[in-house]
Amino acid sequence: MNRRHGRLALTLAVQAALFGSLPALAQDTEVELETSAVESAAASEAPAAAQNVEEVVVTGSRLRRDTFSSVAPLQIITMEFSKEVGLIDAADILQGSTAATGQQIDLTFQGFVLDNGPAASTVDLRGLGANRNLIMINGRRVSPSGVEGAPAAPNLNLLPRSLVERYDILLDGASSVYGSDAIAGVVNAILRKDFDGLELEVFSNQPQQSGGADTTVTAAWGFNTDRGMFGIGAEYVETTKAALGDRRWTDGCTSNVEIDENGKIRTEDQYYASIGYPSYGDCAFQSVAARTFIPAISNGSIYYTPGYSNGGWGNWTESGDPYTGLAADGNGDGIGDIDLYQYDLNGKPSQLDADLFPASTRYNVMAYGEYTFEGEANLTPYFEANYSYFEINSKSGEGQLFPEVPALNPFNLCNPNQPNGVDCGLAADAYLDNPSIAANFANYYGLTPAQFRDFGIVNIYNGAIGPVPTQPIVSVRGDRNMTEVEQSQLRFVGGIRGDMPFMNFGTFEDWSFDAYLSYSLSDGKSRRFGVREDRIQYALGYYSSTNTPCENDLGATLRADATAGCVPVDMYAPSLYPIGQVTGDFATQAERDYLFDTRNFDTEYEQTIFSVYASGDIFELPAGAVALGLGFESRTDEINSNPDDVAAQGLFWGFFSDLGAQGDRTINEWFAEVEVPILANMTLATELNVNLSARVTDDEYYGTNTTESVKV
Repeated sequence: MNRRHGRLALTLAVQAALFGSLPALAQDTEVELETSAVESAAASEAPAAAQNVEEVVVTGSRLRRDTFSSVAPLQIITMEFSKEVGLIDAADILQGSTAATGQQIDLTFQGFVLDNGPAASTVDLRGLGANRNLIMINGRRVSPSGVEGAPAAPNLNLLPRSLVERYDILLDGASSVYGSDAIAGVVNAILRKDFDGLELEVFSNQPQQSGGADTTVTAAWGFNTDRGMFGIGAEYVETTKAALGDRRWTDGCTSNVEIDENGKIRTEDQYYASIGYPSYGDCAFQSVAARTFIPAISNGSIYYTPGYSNGGWGNWTESGDPYTGLAADGNGDGIGDIDLYQYDLNGKPSQLDADLFPASTRYNVMAYGEYTFEGEANLTPYFEANYSYFEINSKSGEGQLFPEVPALNPFNLCNPNQPNGVDCGLAADAYLDNPSIAANFANYYGLTPAQFRDFGIVNIYNGAIGPVPTQPIVSVRGDRNMTEVEQSQLRFVGGIRGDMPFMNFGTFEDWSFDAYLSYSLSDGKSRRFGVREDRIQYALGYYSSTNTPCENDLGATLRADATAGCVPVDMYAPSLYPIGQVTGDFATQAERDYLFDTRNFDTEYEQTIFSVYASGDIFELPAGAVALGLGFESRTDEINSNPDDVAAQGLFWGFFSDLGAQGDRTINEWFAEVEVPILANMTLATELNVNLSARVTDDEYYGTNTTESVKV
C-alpha cells in the first residue's frame, strides 16, 4: 500500500466515524479533552456551586468560558488518535481531515507553479484556497513562508508536530474574530503542557513497496508546577524518495480512461489504431519527443528512424499522411511506419524515475513556558521560541525542448548546403512518390498524388525550397527537472496575561487581559537547473546574418554570460533521439556545460505582531453573564523575494520570469465580541446564545474596512 494514500484512507475512515455526525454546536464530545486543556482548581469535596473552574478560550472565539461549548462548529483531532492510525505529519493530518476540501498542495506537486513556490504543503479549508484560512499555534497566528514570488500561507512542513497535543479546526469563517485570512476557517495547533521529565520517541513508517520510508526521532523534556510549566522539544525527520516507478499504480504509462455512450469504461486506445497506427494498448498519448517539425512543408512531424525513411529525409520518417489523415504506411505492410508510443515520454524510464514524493529532511527545536506570580492579578508571563528547517531535493521528470533551428545553421536537417542536410521540399516530394504512399493516396482519392498534379486538379508537390528553418522536439537529460529547496523559520512570542481585579465594580466582574508581541522570520532558497534560452539561441546562430553559431553580426544586445564560452550545438545529433527511451542528451559535455545554468531565488518574509485583548462580564441575565471582549492588533509584514537574473528575466528555455516581491505593509485592527446567553437549562434548550463580533481593519494599502458576524 502506498504510504500516503494508505494513511489518508485510514484517517478519513476513522475521522468520518468520530466526527461525521458532529453537530453545529460543539457539545460534550469535546469534554474528553479537558484533562489536557483545562485543570480544575476546585477541591473534590467542595460543593459544586463553590467550585472554581479555570476558564479557557475555545478556538473560534476570544471570550473566556468555563466549558468547551462553542457557538462555532469545531473538529478536534488529537495527536494521540493520529499516531494510533499511523499519522504524525501535520500536512497528512490536516489535509486528510473532513474539513479540508478542494485541491490540497503537498510535496507531490513537482514542476507546478505554486503560490508558495516549490516544496509547499498547505491546507485548504472549504475549497476557498490556502491563503483564506488561518494557521495558529496556541491561538497566535503563524506567518506565511515559502520561496519565489510572494508566499501567502504558512508551510505546514515547518510546524513543531511532535509537540502538538491536538488540532482544533474551526469549520466556520472567523474573519471578524481573527482577521481577513480566516474567511474559510482556522487551524489552531494546541501545544502540549503535560511534561514529566525526559521523553524519547522514534516513529518510523516503512511502506510495503520500495521508497518513501520516513523516520521521526523526537526528544522532549519539561516540568510542571502548581504555578507554571516549561517544555523544550527537538525533532528530526527524514523521508526517502519514492519514485513513480516504485509504486504499482504509477509504475508504467498513464492509461486511457474513457466512458463510451453506453457507460462502459474503456482503457485501450481506439482512435490511433483505427487510422492505421500500431496499437497503443492502454497507454495514453501525451508528450512526444525525438522528432522534428518543418513549418515550410505541409507534412507534420517527422521521426528519427535510423536506417529507414518513407520519404527523402535519410534517417527520418513521416508519421501521418497530411492529405488522407491516415497513418503513413511507406513500406506497404498495412500499418503506419511509426509506433508513436516509442517516442512518447509517457511511461518511459526518465519519467518513472521522477518523484512521486521527494526526499526531504526536517529539523525543529522549540521551547515554551509560563509562570504565574502570586497576587490577586495572577500575572502570567509566557513565551514560545521555535526554529524550523526543511529541505527537499525533487525531480519532476524532463519535458520537451523545441527551439527553432535557423535555415542556414550548419547542423540543420533542412539545410541542403550542409553535409547531412537535405532539401526538405524534395524530401517531401519523395514521400509522395513512395509507391506505397501513392497507392494509399489513390485508394483514398481514386488518384495518385502525381495524377492530381498531371490532371491539373491541384499540385501538392513542393519542389526545391532550399534551406528552411526547422523545429526539433527533444527531451534532454536533466533539463528543468531538478529543484533544490531550503526553508527555515524563526518564531518568537513573548507575552503576559492576567486578571484585572480593579475592573470588578458595579455589574462588571471577572475581567482579564492578554498582551503579546510576536516576531517571525522565514527564509526560503530554491535552486533549479535547466537550459538557458538565450544561450541556445546564440549557439544556433540566431544573431548571425549567416546563421553561424556563436556569432553576433546583427548588433543584438546580449548578456556577457550568454556569449562567453559558446560552443555550436547540434540539435540533430543522434544522442538527442534515443528511440524507445525518448529522453536523450547533447552530443558533447562542452554543449551541456555551456547551455545549462541555475535559477536561484531567495525569499525572506518577516512578520511582527503586537496584540492586546481584554474580556469580562458586563452584567447578568437569567441565563448567565453577558461577556464582552475588546482588542487591538497591529501587524507588519515585510517581504524581500529576490531572484537572480536567470529567474528575473526568465532566461530558462520556455520558463516564466519572476521578478519576486519587495515591500512592507502595516495593518491595524480593532475588534470586539459580545456573547449574550438567552436560555439555559430549559426544556429543548440546554444552551441558547447569541454571539456578535465586529472588526475594523485599517490597511496601509486598501484603506479601512469592517467585518461583522452574528451567530446563534
